[in-house]
This record gives sequence, C-alpha cells and structure tokens, in this order.
Amino acid sequence: MRRGDSINDEETDTEGIDGDYSESEESVVDKKIGFFGILFNNLSIKNLPKKCVKFTFITINTMTCLLGISTVVISIWMLADTTLTLRLTGQKLFVTILLIIGVFGASISSLGIYSLIKQKKKLMSTYIFFHSIFLGIIFFSSIMSASMFDRVIEKIHQDMKNTIIKYRSLDWVTEAWDNTQQYLKCCGIKSSNDWTYYRMEIPQSCCSKSIEHCLEMSDLIAFESGCLKSTYLMLRSNIDMLAIVTILISILSGASIFFGLGVKKRFKVSRYVG
Repeated sequence: MRRGDSINDEETDTEGIDGDYSESEESVVDKKIGFFGILFNNLSIKNLPKKCVKFTFITINTMTCLLGISTVVISIWMLADTTLTLRLTGQKLFVTILLIIGVFGASISSLGIYSLIKQKKKLMSTYIFFHSIFLGIIFFSSIMSASMFDRVIEKIHQDMKNTIIKYRSLDWVTEAWDNTQQYLKCCGIKSSNDWTYYRMEIPQSCCSKSIEHCLEMSDLIAFESGCLKSTYLMLRSNIDMLAIVTILISILSGASIFFGLGVKKRFKVSRYVG
C-alpha cells in the first residue's frame, strides 16, 4: 500500500507540474496575442489623430504630384530628343509608360488634395477608386512584362535589320545609327562584321579610339560589342528601374488609399454633399 501511495503521489506531483507549465504557456501566449492585438488596434486609422491623417495624406499626395510632374517633363524631353536614338533602342516604349504613370500620378494626387480641401466625399471616393484600379493595372503589367520584353527585343532586332541597309540613303537612319553606336559604344547589329556583310564601310561612329585613329576604319579599332546586345542590357536595366519605381508607386498608392479612407470617414456630416 505504501509503495502504491508513493507512486500515486509522484503522478499527482507530475500532473501538477505539467498543469502549471501548460497554464504558464497559455498565459504567455495569451499575453502575446493581447499585445499584438493592442498594437494592431493602436495602428488602426480610427485611432490616429485627425490632423495627423490629413497632414500625412497631403504630404504623400504632394510628393506624388511633384514626382509625377517631374516624370512628365523628363519623358516629354526624351521623346522630343532630336538625336533619334529612341527609334533604334526601343526606349520609346518605356519612356511612354513613364509619361502615362506621371500624368496619372499628378492628376489623381491633385484630385485627392482638392477633395480634401473642399471636403468632397464623392471626389474622395473617385480618388480611392482610381488608385485601386491603378494597383490592379500594376499587378497585371508585372505579370505581362516578361513576354512583352521578348517582343520588344525581337522588334528592335527587326528594325535594326531593316534600317542598316538604308544607312547611306536616309539621313534620319544615318543619324540614328551614329548616335546609337556612340551612345551605347557598340558597332553593327551583332558586331562590326554586319557592315561588311551589307557591303558598307564601317562608320566612324564605331571607332573606339581617338579621332586621329578613325580616319581609316577597321575591325581592330571598332567597338567589339554589337548594338543588339548593348540595347538588351540597357533595356534590362531600364526594366529593373521600372520595377523599383513600380514598387514605390504601389506603396504610395496603398498608403494613399489607406489615408484616403481615413480622411473620407472624418468628413463632417454637414459637408457630405459633394
């Protein structure tokens, strides 16, 4: 009997220890859940001061508007570039995309600031709606970018083939090729041998040496890289830049929607008529 009682006492003690341990674990978990719940609740837009929400909203949209205007100015300047380099390198597509993004960003941001100043609920709803659509377009474009890039490269390759044979006959083609080769430090489509293949002398714009050595052009002093490869690398870097810009715009759009909803909820009832 004593041995049995001792065994039962040990089991009871063990269960007591396990029970205390499990209860302590549960209490720790409950505390963590409660902590994160309080933290999330404190981060809610409802708990932010009214002035803080409005100030943040105006700051984000002012930055977006200024960035959009700067993008529009730079894009128009690049599209109006008289060097005609864009015709061969395919940068026109990416510059056009930047132009559209800039116009959209500046317009919608201005709409958001105006709706806040005038406290127009319908305009704020329109602002939030267009920002939501824009986020969807960004998501769709990121999926389609890979296949579109391959098509752009193929089109550039075909344009180079069609224009290289007109190098001596059309002035804009001559200027485009010369500017492209000097800008990208390349020669021909795949190499300087392309000029020989099409029975033309290697242009001086292919020269990788000083002007004194460019009087008589040859493969030895021409740029080694072809313009198709250089264009591919340049466009790839442009896509990386666009990806970074897209991420930043997505973050700004998400923040704009978040604070736009907060501003909309804080409009006075007397000014709901918009």
